[in-house]
Amino acid sequence: MERHFHEELKGLKVKLLQMGIVVEEAIEKAVEALLERNEKLARDVIDEERIINQFEISVDDKGHGLLAIGQPMAVDLRFITAILKINNDLERMGDHAVNIAERALILMKEPPLKANLRLPEMAEASLKMLREALDSFINENVDLARNVLQRDDEVDAYNDKLYLQMEELIEEDPSLVKRGMNLVMIGHNLERIADLANNIAEDVIYMKEGKEVRHHADKD
Repeated sequence: MERHFHEELKGLKVKLLQMGIVVEEAIEKAVEALLERNEKLARDVIDEERIINQFEISVDDKGHGLLAIGQPMAVDLRFITAILKINNDLERMGDHAVNIAERALILMKEPPLKANLRLPEMAEASLKMLREALDSFINENVDLARNVLQRDDEVDAYNDKLYLQMEELIEEDPSLVKRGMNLVMIGHNLERIADLANNIAEDVIYMKEGKEVRHHADKD
């Protein structure tokens, strides 16, 4: 019974990682659609949201099923709890990828904005946080998880700069309001993806150490 339980846990971990790959690809495609003004890519992201949702439902069902029948020990309980939280965070990242793709489609109908908004750098920083957060989970690497937490300020700084740039550009030319608001919202989506990667890193630390670090609880 115990062996079967741990095999089920391994299968659950594999399914979550497969979901993580799909979510990462959705974000990458949404950003590429935005930067390359590629309508097909944007629509692919929107159409493929259902795949992420199916993963989320499957992981949630299996995770809660193991909680119900497995009577897990404390370390396994933390592992399953972390998987359920990460599952939810990945699904929300998928939503943000769709939001970026939808706004990219809107922006394609407008002339390109000739300004260096550093969106590629911001997107890459957010994606790097996600990749490292997932790697920290795969390898149960607390040090890597803590590195992710330390890099959140980088994405926040990109987002703040984007907001200020758009504010200045709109003041100079009010006709840019529509494009500006959509770009600001894309920045917000990338910033939220970074925040959710942070959540995953925090869950890895809790899973391995039983220590809650959300809201700096480890410093209290």
